[in-house]
Amino acid sequence: MKKLKDFIKSPHIQIALVTGICIIIIAWFSKRILTAPISYVQTAIPPFLMALYEGFSVRFKDKKIFTTWYWIAAIILSTLLIIAIHM
Repeated sequence: MKKLKDFIKSPHIQIALVTGICIIIIAWFSKRILTAPISYVQTAIPPFLMALYEGFSVRFKDKKIFTTWYWIAAIILSTLLIIAIHM
């Protein structure tokens, strides 16, 4: 159980889980709720933010902007914004 907790505490795993959940939410809204499907470019915004985090976090590891929760919030907000634009 300790290994699982350590695994989930990893910033890379947290970002990946949130991004995956956001992609599923966007796909579900696009398929079930919205009248027109969301474009592929807009669907790619949360993974793009994840890729930015992964790319820059190694280089700027000690900077405050690379706190994991900032990026998680940005991914969630971008998902909500994409859905809100299409409502």
